[in-house]
Amino acid sequence: MQIKPGYTTVRRNATNSDLQRAIEAAIPQAVRQGKSIASRYKGKTEEETCKKIFDYLKNNINYKADGADQQVRLPSALMRTAQGDCKSYSVFTSGILSNLGIPHKLVYASYDPTDYTPSHIYVVTDQGCIIDAVYGKFNAEKKATYKKYKNMNIAYIAGVKPRKIGRSCGYSGIGATESGLEWGKRNGIFPYQSELWLSANNGTYRKYATAKVFPLAITGRAIVRKLIEKNAGGFATSLNKLMMDSRTQSKGQPAWDKMRAIELQWLETGGNPNELYESISEGAKKTATGQYFNKLMKMKAGGYTPNPAQWIAAGVSILFGKKYNEATGTIGDPATSSGLLASAPVWVQFVAYISGVIGTAYVVAKVGGPNDVPGETPPGGDGGNNGGGNGGGNDGGGSSTRSALLPILLIGGAGVAAYFYFNKKK
Repeated sequence: MQIKPGYTTVRRNATNSDLQRAIEAAIPQAVRQGKSIASRYKGKTEEETCKKIFDYLKNNINYKADGADQQVRLPSALMRTAQGDCKSYSVFTSGILSNLGIPHKLVYASYDPTDYTPSHIYVVTDQGCIIDAVYGKFNAEKKATYKKYKNMNIAYIAGVKPRKIGRSCGYSGIGATESGLEWGKRNGIFPYQSELWLSANNGTYRKYATAKVFPLAITGRAIVRKLIEKNAGGFATSLNKLMMDSRTQSKGQPAWDKMRAIELQWLETGGNPNELYESISEGAKKTATGQYFNKLMKMKAGGYTPNPAQWIAAGVSILFGKKYNEATGTIGDPATSSGLLASAPVWVQFVAYISGVIGTAYVVAKVGGPNDVPGETPPGGDGGNNGGGNGGGNDGGGSSTRSALLPILLIGGAGVAAYFYFNKKK
């Protein structure tokens, strides 16, 4: 195991027992780090104290599941990076509770009826108050098929079957690894019914189930995530600001409603909103690039409608560093461009939708330098592809748009038509 300032990296393909040992070994350090900040979470009652810890983690720390290299972050690293998963959440919580003299246990939980190996961890006090910010509901827990409790005065839990860590906390519906179906159930979008019942009675579920396995929708979602992760035009910066604002609000307030609308649109495109959060967190760390992409976002946010060819040109420059050839409908290498172009009706629609929903208040005012993206179409240039004038972007049916869409329709064919038939809003 490799020790770095603020966090421990458990070796690749570590066993579950290795991971538990790393978590428990980090807690004494977390107690020392938490000494200076614990008082800010102290409430009048134990429950109020637990709620303050829960609210801090839920509202200020982005959940991001670790990959093959599992990390246990100490409170200093968790607060500095503002991201982590259930392991780091639990270390932080234990450190604070220990400083406040509140007895508690670690809860190792499994949600797989065929495997008792823990896949999630959270904290419960001896009086029974549950702190699981990953699950997202205060003093509540997802029903587990198996739970093992670890008192903090015991050095090590033995008897847990070792297993290679292939996925982080959250088997069968916790945090970023839960399915879109489980996310929908947890947020009340899908009633707690069978999938057969949902198929017959829930239009949003039908759209989700159809688009989830549709090849062009899969490619389209991947392109959207890549654009966000590259912070195209400040896409991730804008979404991250909205996401953080929404966490301080409730249903019926502007940021909350905007974020929920985006989550639902992503769900209807077959995606899992938790994946969207991961891409936003990743992209928000990067400098915004792509002036042309940013210009289109501002146009859409301001009420204008850039045509599909403009979005394609901006997306191509961000992803490939090349200029889109409208005459041939390619990026130079037809094999490279085929997936992006075939799935354009999916990703262009979603990018434009988000830009319209977030509005001008959330679109970043400025991105990198004038030549920050190789092959980018300069803002205000490119003749017919600009839509003309400051209010440009209203499609009007010009030849530029038709020439760009023709190859898309030829490549996508009946598949694109089928996608929009099933995804059409009622």
